[in-house]
Amino acid sequence: MFRGERRLILLLCLLAALRVFVFAAAFPFFNSGDEDLHFDLVTQYSLGRLPRTFDTVTDEALSFIVPYASPEFLQTPDPLTGKFPTPLWKQSPAEAAPVIEATKAVWEKEVNWESSQPPLYYILAGAWWRIGQSIGLAGIESLYWIRFLNALLIMVLVWLGYLVSRIVAPELPALIVGVPLLLAFMPQDVFYVMNNDVLSPICFGAVFLCVVQWFRAEPPGLVLGITTGFTIAATYLTKLSNLPLLAVALIAIIAKSLAIARRHGAAAMLILMVTILCAGIPISCWMAWNKSQFGDITGSTTTIALLGWTRKPVADWWHHPIFSGRGLWIFLSELLAGFWRGELMWHNHELKSSLPDTFYAISSLLLPCAALTGIWRRPRLSNFQLQLLLLASVMFIASLGFLALLSIQFDFGNCKYPSRAYPYFTSGRLISGALIPFALLYVYGASRLLRRVGNAFLPLAVLAIILVAVSISEIVLNQAVFASEHNWYHLP
Repeated sequence: MFRGERRLILLLCLLAALRVFVFAAAFPFFNSGDEDLHFDLVTQYSLGRLPRTFDTVTDEALSFIVPYASPEFLQTPDPLTGKFPTPLWKQSPAEAAPVIEATKAVWEKEVNWESSQPPLYYILAGAWWRIGQSIGLAGIESLYWIRFLNALLIMVLVWLGYLVSRIVAPELPALIVGVPLLLAFMPQDVFYVMNNDVLSPICFGAVFLCVVQWFRAEPPGLVLGITTGFTIAATYLTKLSNLPLLAVALIAIIAKSLAIARRHGAAAMLILMVTILCAGIPISCWMAWNKSQFGDITGSTTTIALLGWTRKPVADWWHHPIFSGRGLWIFLSELLAGFWRGELMWHNHELKSSLPDTFYAISSLLLPCAALTGIWRRPRLSNFQLQLLLLASVMFIASLGFLALLSIQFDFGNCKYPSRAYPYFTSGRLISGALIPFALLYVYGASRLLRRVGNAFLPLAVLAIILVAVSISEIVLNQAVFASEHNWYHLP
């Protein structure tokens, strides 16, 4: 059973990679989620240069952005022909030259406000890009090479989800297969484009796996302590929005270490100190770099100013519409829908549909609540399982709360998103680090709701049906993208 189980998970990994490859190849460059700015940082890191200021986009990046950028994300087709102009990279040099010059004059004024972002994704993607160039890839093919890295990353994510569920609930086949199944087919479009959010679920998934081992091992070993420290550092150095997840994980590790120390002596506290050192040294180095180059330890103060945001007095936080029933539903429903499907736009409209979005929001509230009910009533689960499920719940809630806090503390000025008219952070990609804890809760919640039927594989069958419907919805919503003359499928 164990060998067959692993073959099934490997198949899910390959299917997930294939899905990401197919959709990543369908979207042209550069999407509405600042893909051009992320690419600019990839080029800088690939050349061994760390950004030192919020400067304009570099010439190296512009040499790719200008000829290969598609207008299809934020513009609409010509009303007479129903088409967009022929891509510049398909035109003759004589035809394209004047348009390239005019386009470059616009693009070269853009300030890269992502410059202070943590470096891990850009180091990885920059190294991957150099590998692609070394095997002869150039032009738009080398751009897609960077995107196709995501196919490998989602395979790692699915495998991590399997490892976590296998350790937490080895006797529950619905969880062992259901968690990687959900991760493999969740239509989160953050995996289809170039961005640093794509690394968050892998890095924090590794942290969560380490936390699982801390709760299982008594006392924890030195290797576990070192691994935990470095995975925490990697998660921080990927995206600052992972901070609430890391805070919960670190509190849990400290609490567990104190409990172990009371039973087994000071060895657990020594391992904890090793963990803190392994995490703290890389994080402190990056904070010091940000302080020296960007003025504060997170590098966010200038970014906030560039975006036109200002901090509100604490007394004004409570006037935010999120504290009304309607405002809270807008925040949760949009955030949870975005957590499932992402937020890419096409022809100036977000790629979404009200029916799937309603399902994403309701099921993402209902099933974790069902899981929490199961934890509260303590059904046939060990203390270890109860602790890990409760911890996954706290992690997911902390992620939601973090974006709620960001939503209420700023006046967003003239910014388009978030804005004064829509003062909500509902970008689900920002909490993508919580994908594995969420999947664990979601699948266990489904199992709880269907527990009285008596068939252990029914939740898995229901989940498979849901994901088939979700995949069909994703194909329907994105079908127009595949026809784009700017994408990988229309390379000459």
